[in-house]
Amino acid sequence: MADFTTEKKEECGGGDHEAVKTSFDNGVIELESMPRFSAEAEKRLVRKIDFRILPIMLVAYMMSFVDKQTLNYSAIMGLLTDLKLHGTEYSWTSSIFYFGYLAFSYPASLLLVKFPLGKYLACTYYSLCWAVVLACHAATTNFTGLMVARFFLGCAEASVTPGFGLLTSLWYRTSEQPLRHGIWFCGNSLSLVLGNAIAVGIWQIQDSLASWKWMFIIFGIVTFLWGFLMLLRLPDSPTNASFLTDEERVIALARLKANKAGYKNNKIEWGQVMEAFTDPKTWFLAVFVLGCNIPNGGYTTFSGLILKGFGYDTEHTLLLGMPGGFIVFLIILISCFTSTKLANSRCITSIILTCVSILGTALVNSTKPIASRYIGLILMSLYSVSLPLSMAMISANIGGITKRATVSAIYFIMYCVGNIIGPQLFFESQAPRYQSGFIAVFVCLAVVVVDLVAFVVYLRWENARRDRLGMGMGMERGEGEEREVLADVTDLKNPGFRYVY
Repeated sequence: MADFTTEKKEECGGGDHEAVKTSFDNGVIELESMPRFSAEAEKRLVRKIDFRILPIMLVAYMMSFVDKQTLNYSAIMGLLTDLKLHGTEYSWTSSIFYFGYLAFSYPASLLLVKFPLGKYLACTYYSLCWAVVLACHAATTNFTGLMVARFFLGCAEASVTPGFGLLTSLWYRTSEQPLRHGIWFCGNSLSLVLGNAIAVGIWQIQDSLASWKWMFIIFGIVTFLWGFLMLLRLPDSPTNASFLTDEERVIALARLKANKAGYKNNKIEWGQVMEAFTDPKTWFLAVFVLGCNIPNGGYTTFSGLILKGFGYDTEHTLLLGMPGGFIVFLIILISCFTSTKLANSRCITSIILTCVSILGTALVNSTKPIASRYIGLILMSLYSVSLPLSMAMISANIGGITKRATVSAIYFIMYCVGNIIGPQLFFESQAPRYQSGFIAVFVCLAVVVVDLVAFVVYLRWENARRDRLGMGMGMERGEGEEREVLADVTDLKNPGFRYVY
């Protein structure tokens, strides 16, 4: 990447500084005589970043989840009958998606480091591969064709969520990240509202082409158009963001030093790869995401069929899927905002919501009244609120760009494994109650609670150990150091690093 260098002697947002020099070379950003910018200047900059970055990410993430949900919609719109799917074949059409995701997770994490982030997400995978493969689902005529299409759709998605997580860490302070993660992750829940509403409209189409095929075509076209907009509007990083002035870029870079996590480096550091595999935090997060996504694989694949099993027709099943999405949307915003305002509240929020999900699972599985089971199905989905909080934990607690990318890859590998296993635990012979599936969900969510409690204990112990040893004490943490190097250093090698939970 070309160097970014600017040398100024003037006020920067209300605070003066001398000879501010920034350079980007080999992954190290040097700021000589750090700018003393005002809080108001920083607020203006954050608002500017928010209005440019977050809407793009929100809509893109919403479209990605709508696209994944098309299989769920199609199942209640005639796909099972038209493609003559029997036994476990429908479960495998869901699981194969995550085999594709799994196959490409680690290569994608390295490519996210190697190439310009915004262009990579928009052009290489999101706008081209994803949209084209999605539209090709409409051409499938049997189980084999659908399996092939689902596999390549999974490959295309492997870059999206880890890429957005990395992009968030390159623009925001650690304290700002949970809310921003939550905002773009809200696309997940909004997709249940928008996607179901659009699916109801598509269901009304009376044409020789099946309604579920129209759905794949329409969503594929919309995804392609949005991806093209991303290519034009989504910046790679603050160093080359055309919507920022030179002074705003200096402030944007200076803000990141507080994260003590390093800045984007196009070089792969293999030592950081090894450290990621030996760090206990990696495996606490891996157990968490596996425990959440075994339920997720079952829920996203079978929720429509479960709801239809309550006795509703196709149209009412789609409509009744909308309130749950809106409720999850509100709770994601509230929980992420709370975790931004209250220090070290992320894990406790996740623990509480996971316990509510356990209650919802019990209601669906053990009660007979339809109203109770419907409420339980909504409550069961609240485990998903923990996912943006956990992604923010990676950004906040893992230093070093290659290490963070590797931990993200392991995280999303476990995400894939969970989503592969989940649908296989819901047996067609047990429809519509799927007793085995709900028992598995109950057990997995209980494991998540235990894992999160242990994670909190470990992080508190590590912070206390660093404090006892005086690690990082005496280091200047203000905004006015004479020289600050945002080197690509891991959290284990940074004595000033403290963990959040």
